[in-house]
Amino acid sequence: MKIVFITDMYSENMGYVENFLPKAVAKLGYEVHVIASTAQVYFNSPDYKKTYEPFIGPNIVKPEVKQMDGYTLYRLPLKSTVRKNIIRMKGLEELLAKIQPDIIQTFDVYAFTTYDVALFAKRYHIKLFTESHTHASVFNPNSFKIKLRHWLLGFPKKLKVIDEVTVRHYPIAKDVAVISENFFKVSPQKMEVQSLGVDTDLFKPVLNEGDHSEKINYRNTLGFSPEDLVCVYTGRFTPDKNPGCLAQAINYLQEQCHHHLKALFVGSGTPADIAFIESMKGCVVHPFVKVNELAPYYRLADIGVWPKQESTSQLDAMACGLPIIVSDKVGVKERVYGSGLFYEENNFIDLANKILQFTDTSLRKQLAEIGLKKVKEQYSWEAIAKKRILDYSQSLK
Repeated sequence: MKIVFITDMYSENMGYVENFLPKAVAKLGYEVHVIASTAQVYFNSPDYKKTYEPFIGPNIVKPEVKQMDGYTLYRLPLKSTVRKNIIRMKGLEELLAKIQPDIIQTFDVYAFTTYDVALFAKRYHIKLFTESHTHASVFNPNSFKIKLRHWLLGFPKKLKVIDEVTVRHYPIAKDVAVISENFFKVSPQKMEVQSLGVDTDLFKPVLNEGDHSEKINYRNTLGFSPEDLVCVYTGRFTPDKNPGCLAQAINYLQEQCHHHLKALFVGSGTPADIAFIESMKGCVVHPFVKVNELAPYYRLADIGVWPKQESTSQLDAMACGLPIIVSDKVGVKERVYGSGLFYEENNFIDLANKILQFTDTSLRKQLAEIGLKKVKEQYSWEAIAKKRILDYSQSLK
């Protein structure tokens, strides 16, 4: 079985589905190809040059073909377009015709590329699978601006074609499924909620003396003592993620004489965002690190905290043995039930109180163990890949 994954944007050394699912499927012994544009993730962010370029390079890279983690990666040049933020790839149909895939999987049902692929799949009778990661926390279907763009770009017609050709659609959470059905007009009978995953070979808890020594070394390097209770946040330092709320919570706790409660922020943002976090007591900032170097930063910590929105980093932290604290407005509450706590979004005092609850070592241990079990059974990329292969295979019968 020959499988092609299509992604509008792609960056090496990141922890997204386009990096890990193809790797997991290839590991099962299948021929896997990933086709992406030359655009990096966040390529159109106004702060790209300051925030992301130092870590992943220029926002547009050169076309190339290379081997990555058991699969072949193709970077196709962007088609020029008069409209901003529309991605289409030059030579996409020609490359698909050359590869002759049995299965095509796209990662965003609401994309021009998926429409182009759907037309190709319909013409050549290839099985098409689609996906959506659009959470309610970042997408308001009632927004006038979104509705206007939707109609101006002809998406009602495009989505009808995509749904007609799609064999199965994978929204990554229940709230995503609601948007897929009501706004992206995916047929309900074609949908199956399937979460994103975690690479349990990369992300795992402290298991032996070597891991424990590594944890102590990382804590020492970053200025944390053995007595400190360390929260960790990884990702973008942007208002939509609001890591500043965690910084404020730690600062508040420090001022309440809880000097052992601290936080590590791994990532980047604008100089102003970084300066704000660094100005808070008990807060340490570390630049972005490659995904295959990230696990030790979770293992040195005691709690994972994401103040806003959903993030696969939450799963990575759970796989490393951390209980987590997330916003009460996330659409993936099933991740957190039994393995973490919710706090009132943007309320740093409530977040501080939740952190105080985790000063109870037995509670941290109890929730961490539940989280580890949950990750292994439900959220490993290996398990997700096996399920996906079963669906692909059945479609070819």
